[in-house]
This record gives sequence, C-alpha cells and structure tokens, in this order.
Amino acid sequence: MADTVTLTELKERVAGWATGLAAATGLDLTVRVARDESQGITIAFEGPDSSLLAGRRGEVLEALQLLAMSSCIERGAPRLHLLFDAGGYRQRREDILTQMARELADEVLSSGQEAELEPLPALERRIIHQVLIEIPGIRTYSEGEDPNRYIVIAPAQ
Repeated sequence: MADTVTLTELKERVAGWATGLAAATGLDLTVRVARDESQGITIAFEGPDSSLLAGRRGEVLEALQLLAMSSCIERGAPRLHLLFDAGGYRQRREDILTQMARELADEVLSSGQEAELEPLPALERRIIHQVLIEIPGIRTYSEGEDPNRYIVIAPAQ
C-alpha cells in the first residue's frame, strides 16, 4: 500500500486525523487546512480552546505532529512536511523570535561578544538563522545535540 499512496492521500489522512482528534478531545475546536503546498500541509486548530493545544512553547503541537505522522504515514510513503498550528501560535512565536534575534544581534554588534540562546526546536532555530543572515556583521551557528541544541549569535569574522 505504501507504494501507491500519494501526497494528496497523505494530506487527507492527516487532516482527517486532526479532525478526529479535535472531536475526541471534547474541546471547542475547529480544524482547517491553513496551507496546502506541493510537499506539505499546515493544519490549523481554531476556536476558544485552541490555546490549550499549543502548550509550553509549542510542545503539545510538536507532539501532536509526531503522533499524526506516525499514525498516518507508513514506511515508504512520500515525504510530507506537516505543521500544526493552534490559534495563530506559530505566527506569534515567529514574531517573538524575530524581535529577540534582532535585539540580540544589536547587542552582539555593540559589545563584540557572542550571545547564546536557550535550546530551541529545529523550526525555531531555522527562523532565527534566516532572520539574522540578513544582518551584516553577524553570523550564527548551532551547538549541542537535540533536544538541547541552541544558537550562538557571534560577530562575523
């Protein structure tokens, strides 16, 4: 069966899984496909109880994504990029990370000293790297092993 499953079918499975999850929780949630791209899908949980699905720094969303992937996608299936969002959490978090990264970059530029961020998930590290690549005089790199991998913001050499 894995040989014949398409990305469209995988997306439908994941959307159905998310809808079933929302119904099973008893929470006041709706589920919609927020973004459907060729290789990926973003599923948004919305409604009065959506903030309960974000958890601390998106940990619940990350766990639900992992569960959805392991429940819906068998070995040999095409690669699907899946992202869950709850009540606009992802955009708010991206805005916070962007502001923090720029402020730290300014501090690094003025002091000449490196700054280390707390450990972050890969998606959030990627956001910071992308924001800071545009700032002259700054370089970033990651250190450590997941789940304790963090970013160092340093003056460019």
